[in-house]
Amino acid sequence: MRVEFATEPGHPGGPNEDFVVAGPTTLVLLDGVTSSSDNGCKHGVPWFVARLGTALFTHSGGRPDRSLAECLHDAIEDTSALHVDGCDLARPDAPAATAVVVRVVEDRLEYLVLSDSTLLIERDDDLTVVTDDRLGVVGAAARRRRDAHPPGSPDYLTAHQEYADTVRATRNVPGGHWVAAADPAAAGEALTGGLALGEVHAFAALTDGASRLVDRFGIGDWDGLMTTLRHFGPAELLARVRAAEASDADGVRWPRGKVCDDATAVWALI
Repeated sequence: MRVEFATEPGHPGGPNEDFVVAGPTTLVLLDGVTSSSDNGCKHGVPWFVARLGTALFTHSGGRPDRSLAECLHDAIEDTSALHVDGCDLARPDAPAATAVVVRVVEDRLEYLVLSDSTLLIERDDDLTVVTDDRLGVVGAAARRRRDAHPPGSPDYLTAHQEYADTVRATRNVPGGHWVAAADPAAAGEALTGGLALGEVHAFAALTDGASRLVDRFGIGDWDGLMTTLRHFGPAELLARVRAAEASDADGVRWPRGKVCDDATAVWALI
């Protein structure tokens, strides 16, 4: 794989809770799930994401005999063991992350997607879009109620808290949505699959901060996004995301919880 990527924090100089690492056969992209400072963990989300991402890359790249879901299971176990003492990992808002993993094993391309990051796989005359929409489904009604109010208004803030409470209550429970946190059972809920390597030309992995150009703002489509990556690269895609965000700084045209979000885009040629 020949990999290019770009990553930016949501605010200049602020922390970036995304994590990306790539090797000759394996790519891992994580997006840290924002939580309160009082989340039961003394380390914080960036610490968690870096360690989970490193463990996941090690397992996925070094254990081709294990499925990617099994590798994620093992990585979550390893990471939880690092901070089980002194951290309350049972809390629903404990540090967590979305995950995308792509791995080449012999003549197969294998993938895993958990939560709201997106994987695009380009094949002959076909673009496969892999995204886990369960977060959007469980939060849809609360989000609509929030977005019906002017951003920043008292009614908006009340409805936003309702939305946040809904997301927290449905995290990693049956019928809810799933993220990589402390319980390795979440790995079994990931979307996984594989394709013949000879069919694949390229792929892209996007955190929701990068994919929002299409799936939140409706600016172009996935094919157009892939064309941008192919001809101009990941940095240009992020520049277009930031330009769109800046054009709606009050969140009126495109209601959203974060005016600007951490954004990472990965482009890989096979």
